[in-house]
Amino acid sequence: MPRLAASLTESQISKARPKDKPYTLADGNGLSLAVSTAGLKAWTVRCRLPDGSRPAPAIIGHYPAMGLAQARVRAVEAQRDAKQGRATEGVRKAQQAAARVVCAKQQVEAQTEQATFRAVSARWLAEKRTGWAPETYRKARLVVDKYLVPKLGDADMRTLQTKDVRPVLIEMVADTPQLARKARQYAGSIVEHAINEGLRPDESSLRLARILPAIRSGHMPAVTDDEGKLGEVMRAIAAHENRVVRAALTLAALTVMRSGVVASARWSEIDLAAGEWKIPGKNPDGSNRMKTGQDFTTSLPSQALEVLREMYERNAGGEYVFPPQARQNSPHVSRDALSKALRDMGFQGVHTPHGNRAALRTLGRERLGIDVDVLEAQLAHAPKDEVQAAYARVKFKEQRRVVMQAWADYLDGVKVGNVVPFKRKA
Repeated sequence: MPRLAASLTESQISKARPKDKPYTLADGNGLSLAVSTAGLKAWTVRCRLPDGSRPAPAIIGHYPAMGLAQARVRAVEAQRDAKQGRATEGVRKAQQAAARVVCAKQQVEAQTEQATFRAVSARWLAEKRTGWAPETYRKARLVVDKYLVPKLGDADMRTLQTKDVRPVLIEMVADTPQLARKARQYAGSIVEHAINEGLRPDESSLRLARILPAIRSGHMPAVTDDEGKLGEVMRAIAAHENRVVRAALTLAALTVMRSGVVASARWSEIDLAAGEWKIPGKNPDGSNRMKTGQDFTTSLPSQALEVLREMYERNAGGEYVFPPQARQNSPHVSRDALSKALRDMGFQGVHTPHGNRAALRTLGRERLGIDVDVLEAQLAHAPKDEVQAAYARVKFKEQRRVVMQAWADYLDGVKVGNVVPFKRKA
């Protein structure tokens, strides 16, 4: 006995998506839902003619205009009419011609949707994600989703012009000038992506270079010339009420690693016995963890080990050193939580987690007399060539261990008001 097809459900029908080739979903009793490569969903029914033959399935309607219940009723009627000789070839051809018109219309609509700024920007983000660091991707998606898509999402990339983008960027300048610059960069790149996809002619880049007023740029805020102020920063960090944020800020100051690297630190990278933190250059998904994409090891001064042991006692068994805080979706504390903590403590425009790196680069040189090459190696700046890179790894590992303990002791000193005498490198 032939196996009967399981009946379709409205959920199965609505979730059916186009594939590389047309396919059908059988409902039973000769009724099927045909899904085209363009996403058109048509109801077809197999009929038996008076002579017993079975012609090609006839289209009796389209989903969602014709729902499942109505299609079942119409299928029974079509089969009855065909058996009685009322289903003529001309009627089927007319039905098929009408279906082709609907299909063509839906194809045009699908092509239009794929050419919108919303769709093209989503494909651009997906392509860029594999080569970007997580923080770079996060920032780009924030700008695109929060500022560009709400205003330009429905715009047709095939006809988008500079005058369409300019008001959006000008509006951003007043509130978020730095993000406006990023938005200009991303918008231009998204247009280039549309050109590469063949949606626009090769010469149709937008003229965005001088569209914004001049914005003064500078380095991230950092305390590099006021030990008293740096002492205030360290005392505020030590007094922060959130133990996870306090510990992460402390580790960032003591190791001068970038805040994103600190926030995502894993216990598997930490060797408390050896006093080392081995940071993979790449994330599991292939994106950069370290800015250079190269593995990096930093020694951990005794003060950092004290912080990490405290976190281990509280968070043993977790994957990440610093667990997420309330309302955070990430598996670990957000890097933005560290920046926000310093802003909330009154250091907005004065010092940031990234500013620890500038502090070491300047004060480590001027106050502690640390060799520039050792400082550059600790900051994990990319060497100019492979020979220099190998030399830095071999020569400076033990020197950096001494340097980072000296830096931690220096920070303890400024925290209690001690000023280190100026040292000059011999």
